[in-house]
Amino acid sequence: MIVSKKTDDLLSSARILVADDDNLLRSVLLEQLGFEGVKYLAEAATAADVFTQIHTSAPDLILLDVQLPDGNGFEICARLRQSGFDKPILMLTGQDDESDIIKGLEAGANDYIAKPMRIGELLARIKAQLRQNRASDDVRFTIGSSDFLTANKTVIDNLSGKIITLTEKETLILKNLFRAWPADVSKDNLLFEVWGLQPDISTHTLETHIYRLRQKLTRISPQQIINTTEQGYQLNKTFADAE
Repeated sequence: MIVSKKTDDLLSSARILVADDDNLLRSVLLEQLGFEGVKYLAEAATAADVFTQIHTSAPDLILLDVQLPDGNGFEICARLRQSGFDKPILMLTGQDDESDIIKGLEAGANDYIAKPMRIGELLARIKAQLRQNRASDDVRFTIGSSDFLTANKTVIDNLSGKIITLTEKETLILKNLFRAWPADVSKDNLLFEVWGLQPDISTHTLETHIYRLRQKLTRISPQQIINTTEQGYQLNKTFADAE
């Protein structure tokens, strides 16, 4: 455990696990995070260490390298999600590679940051994920015969028993559409609510996520659940019923 030199309300109570096999980089990250106010830090150099720390340190957030000596970071992320770990995971990638980013997000990562990283950007992303995670509430929405559980990021079909696992972004998109109904939500508003002020995110990114979300939801209904409107998107009124 590292004691910080200064405090930050959001960071000081957070437990952060740094998982990277680069000893120098891991040490630098631990030192910087400690200096910035993180009091509870844990480290892992292998996949085995990660799963040990999940039980011993109960991290609120994980910085996870895409490649560890005994495991692929994407597979580790997916296993963590399958085991029920629902805290933010930020993938550390060797380069700003689109295929790595997509793999990480689809495995269940909340965000990514490319090496070499700027500590200011890393801290901003960590704070954003901690803030979002703490503000998230456990809401249940009804989609026809299915339940959408926001905290678990799942849609459960009560008739067939099918479980659809959503990504963090897909969950936020669907939650925003439910909360806005019967109004639609503009693309600009969805981009802001889901991605925040990220200059490199375009409407194409949103459209891709909407497409994938629609594809997943066809497993519980052949009827389109998310409609396209002149301004953006709207839930089909047949399915929009919040509890």
